[in-house]
Order: sequence, then structure tokens, then C-alpha cells
Amino acid sequence: MNRSPLLLRSILPVLALGMAMQSCTNRPDTQVNGPLVSAVQIGAMVGRGSILSKVRSPVTTTRLGLAMLVQRAEELVIGNIPCPLDPAPRTNGIPGSREFSTSLTQMGLPAPFLGTVELLVDGKEFFPAFKKELSLARESIDLQLYIWDNDDISIAYADLVKKHARTVPTRMLLDDIGSTLSASLKPRTPAPPGFRAVPDIARYLRQDSDLTLRRTLNPWAIIDHCKLLVFDGRTAMLGGINIGREYYSEWHDLMVRIRGPVVDHLQVEFDKKWRNAHELGDLSLICRPPPSLSRAGPPPPGSFPIRILRTNLLEDRREPLVAILEAIRSSRSRVWIENEYITSDRILDALLSACRRGVDVRVIIPTLPFEEVMHLANHQAAGELLQAGAKIYRYPGMTHMKAIICDGWASVGATNFDTHSLQISYEINISYSDPDAVRTLARRVFEKDFALSRPLAIEDTRHWLNPIAETIADQL
Repeated sequence: MNRSPLLLRSILPVLALGMAMQSCTNRPDTQVNGPLVSAVQIGAMVGRGSILSKVRSPVTTTRLGLAMLVQRAEELVIGNIPCPLDPAPRTNGIPGSREFSTSLTQMGLPAPFLGTVELLVDGKEFFPAFKKELSLARESIDLQLYIWDNDDISIAYADLVKKHARTVPTRMLLDDIGSTLSASLKPRTPAPPGFRAVPDIARYLRQDSDLTLRRTLNPWAIIDHCKLLVFDGRTAMLGGINIGREYYSEWHDLMVRIRGPVVDHLQVEFDKKWRNAHELGDLSLICRPPPSLSRAGPPPPGSFPIRILRTNLLEDRREPLVAILEAIRSSRSRVWIENEYITSDRILDALLSACRRGVDVRVIIPTLPFEEVMHLANHQAAGELLQAGAKIYRYPGMTHMKAIICDGWASVGATNFDTHSLQISYEINISYSDPDAVRTLARRVFEKDFALSRPLAIEDTRHWLNPIAETIADQL
């Protein structure tokens, strides 16, 4: 792992911000079918995140800023430790065992609740399922997305949601950064002839509509990366898929459909975010809201324990990081990962230790780079893992999947394996150990993708910019 000098790391947040903004506006070999995000829109977004958020929520914004400073300092220290830091697991048993699950709960992670998990692989499975759940909803539709794009697919589904909002109370939360900057990413495939993208998707969703929409503002450029959809309080969907053309047909991705009592707790997660996005800001937190009604009903047939894992910097929650690290450190037979990014120093150290123990470590990353800095940083990590005996695969095209299996334990959701997702941005994952459900994830995702992907050789990972990119990635 690259352990860069402290001085270099101290100036990297500035470099990282500029490169991140550049990655949001530069996409090669793409076509445009409408107006891109304007400087005025970006300026308004920056103003909402840097000024309006502080006016509305001065206490919350200050606490969040201090928490991020502490986290950044911690990451700088860990990144400059000369030897990899990978302590022994604190859990008992192997991942997938009852002892392992009990140990996670004793460590302070949320207790699991009963439910079922259905995989929705790629847009071809998710979008029809989303349309069906919209049509079945009778009491409430609650949608939280990081990105709702402004292309033809996004407009079609915006119209569909607006239609159902006429008869079903509908709430929508959109991350301000994600849904504003997404308009600057040009689709790789052409839109229908004559289509013109709308300049402001939030305004379009509100126009002639009965739905209620709130923006999640972004003080300190902290994003809410969650994708959580809840219908009638009984069915939930979460994972990596946003609303847009790339998610519909261009990228490889995953959502899960969840039913059972665990949905009550996912509804609570949405309600909490909805309240935090209120225009009154901190004042809205003074009065306690009424408790959410339990609407999910009894466990359906085939239910098993499902644990909700959240990243929330303000509440010092790093539950996906804690659970994934413990699962890797406790693994005996396999660690299989498919993720857009593998740049976290902590995850990398744990994977290298697993390789030294003889664990079957396999990682799938994209062939098509979405962000060049992270692509190079991926290769820096991949080179170290290959030298340690891991197998690294490049999926043909773009995989936006966020999935991991450690022995008999699995986790899926929205969390990337980078510093920002694991420790700063708002994220949501689930984990479970049901043998049939873990086998289904292995069969439908990993085994298929191993066969489709090309093994990466050490020679493929070498680039003189890799160490610099890895250092920058530690701040992203």
C-alpha cells in the first residue's frame, strides 16, 4: 500500500476536489441529447450546500464539519503508518455462523430483523419491478435517490411517479449534488430523435404534480448516496441503481427487494431522512415525531435475519465498514467482492491478510473507467492484491455493483469500498447469512461475472501515476 508523505497528503483534499469535479464533467466517447447542467444551477447547488444548509441547520452543520475534520485527521494518520494495520478479528465464529452474527450485535451493530431478499440484477430486472411496485402501492410511496437524471428514461419514470402521486401520497428525497451534477454526464447511447433533456429534474418533478419533493443539501460536500424505495411500508428496495439511462441499460448493477418486519425499520430510516431535510432545519428536530406505524406485517415464508448497516458521520456510524472488516478478518474459505472501487486502505489491509491466510480472495472491478483517478487507484490496490495471491477480474464495461460474500455471510447495498462511502457519506447496506440467499447471490452474480470477466495481470496494473492516484483516492 502506498504510504505517502504527510505533507503531500495534507494538500490532497484541494487536488481531490478539483479532480472530482473534472470527473463529473468529462466523459469520453459520449453523445449529448439536451442541455447540460448550467453554471447557474451548479452555483445554486453550491449556495444551497454551503450557505442555506448553515442558515437552516447551524448546529447540525457545525457538528458535521467537526466530525469530518476528525475523520480526515484519523485517515491521514492511518495512511502514514509505515506497516499495514490489520488487527485480529473481534468476532467469534466464521462469517455466516450464529456466533459471528451474535458477535456483530455485541459489538454494537444493529440487531437483525426478519425478512426476505430478492435480487434484481441490472436495469432489466429492477425497472419493471419498480414499475410494478408503483402500480401496487395504495397507501404511500417513499423514494430516496442519489441521482434522478434528466435523460429520456428518467423523464419517463418521472412521469410515471407523477401519475401515481395523483392517487397515492408520494414523498421524494433527492441528493442535491448527485441529481444536479448528473445532468452534466452525457449518456453513452443516443436518446430518441427529438428528445431534449430538461434542465432541472427537481423542478420537472414538482411541476403539475401532487408529489412532495425535498432536496438533501450537502454541507461540506457530504453526499447522501442511499437509494431506498419503500411502498406502503411493506415492500422496500435498496442497492446501487439510480434513475437514468446508464442504470436502465448500460451498466451492471444490483438492487434487492425486501419484505417482512425489517421493512418497518427501513421505513424509519426514510422517515428520519425526510425529517432532517425539512425546510425548518434544526428547528424541525426539536419536536419528536410520532413513531412510525408497524405496517410490514408478520414474516413472510422463507424469512431470515437481515441486518441494516448505515454510514452516518454525524452519528459516528460506520456499520458497513465495521461489519465488512470483521467478515474479511474472520474469513476462512472465501472473500468475493464486486465493487466499483477498492481503494480503502483498511479494506485492502484486511484483504492482504486474508490472502496470507490462504483465503480465496477474488475481486471484480470495472473495465470501463468512470473516474480516471479512481481507476488508477483501483489498479494500485489490484497490483498489491495480485502479488499477495488474490485473483482480480475486470468486468467488461461498467459494473456499479456493491456486493461481498465472506464464507457464508453476504452484504449488498449502496456502499463503495472507498473512504468517502465507508466513513463520510450517508450509505445503507444490508447483510445476511441465510445459506440459500448467499448461494443465490454467488450463483446469480459472482459466478456469472467471474466467467464474463477477464483476469487482470500484474503488468496490467502498472502505471507511474498509480501511487499518486491512490493517495488522492484516500481523500475521496
